[in-house]
Amino acid sequence: MDSFTINMRNSTQAHKARALLAKKGIRSTVERTHRQGAGCSFALRVYAGRREACLLLSAAGIPCDIS
Repeated sequence: MDSFTINMRNSTQAHKARALLAKKGIRSTVERTHRQGAGCSFALRVYAGRREACLLLSAAGIPCDIS
């Protein structure tokens, strides 16, 4: 299954985004990532179409920063 990653500001935002997508039937997982020189951060791996997921997140005020 195709997937893509969305960078999140923090763990709370990532979990809220995951819950929002789950309510719409879109599967996603929260992942811990590491940025060189910046420590760890969080990302959301989404198993759905980019456009659909980003529209839902944007409508909820969550930026869709795709890596």
